[in-house]
Amino acid sequence: MSNSLLPLVRRSFLRTSVRRSIPTSLSCRTLMTLPAFSLEGKICVVTGAARGLGKEFLTAFAKSGARGACIDLSLEEGKASVKHITEHISSQSSTENCKPELRAYACDVTSEDQVKDTWGTIVKDFGKVDVVVTAAGIVENFEAENYAYDRWKKMIDINLNGSFLFAKEAGKYWIEQEIRGNLILVSSMSAKICVRPQKQAAYNASKGAVSLLGRSLATEWGPKGIRVNNLCPGYMKTDLIIDLLAKEGKHIEEGWVKDVPMGRLAHPSEMQGTIVWMASDASSYLNGSDIVVDGGYCCW
Repeated sequence: MSNSLLPLVRRSFLRTSVRRSIPTSLSCRTLMTLPAFSLEGKICVVTGAARGLGKEFLTAFAKSGARGACIDLSLEEGKASVKHITEHISSQSSTENCKPELRAYACDVTSEDQVKDTWGTIVKDFGKVDVVVTAAGIVENFEAENYAYDRWKKMIDINLNGSFLFAKEAGKYWIEQEIRGNLILVSSMSAKICVRPQKQAAYNASKGAVSLLGRSLATEWGPKGIRVNNLCPGYMKTDLIIDLLAKEGKHIEEGWVKDVPMGRLAHPSEMQGTIVWMASDASSYLNGSDIVVDGGYCCW
């Protein structure tokens, strides 16, 4: 063969080899995505999933192929959330009978007995649990000197103790079953910075504790293959914030926006990509981190 023909032969061979190395299934895909982001085959549990960020997280998981549990204080609201998510995903799918498997469970996250019973039921129903997100929480704005102690205790009970109780059940289960689980505690940018102008020492303290809890569990459980991280959202226009603004006044939002470099509050759906990344194998080396999603608020 002439030396002048060798480059042509090599290029032809390479083109043929590349074509043969590409799985034929890819030709049927209309959207190319890194496979590690998929949650297919995973069971995801989300507390506080009847509304707000919890609902957004469960929606994102279902869209990414996961089956999941919607945990909330009200079973009726949980079922309504599951119904809405299911109908939403089904309406957007081009495949017939594309219906995610989601189930609702009523649970008071501050009750150890209820958390244990709910966890056992979920494991029995789904066979396993891979991912847990603790999104149940409350927020209140009061001057510290005027904040009733019983309200302080409720804040800590729901935001911190509720996170710990589910973390404890998940960690114990994963260790016993030798599962490389993934725990995501929903904290806040308020764990990093004191926001203004509202006064919320109790909320800030509860979220600061949640973040340190997450980092502590990451050091304890990391050697067992269990990842623990904290998601720290900034100002999101959730139902909680909308209700808060209705009570406090529109001027509060205007003040917040001035301190956000991006010049706006986030829509809850903008957290879907972050939570899927944290829950998926795409973040396989992420452990003990505070992932702050705040439009740049904490940069000032």
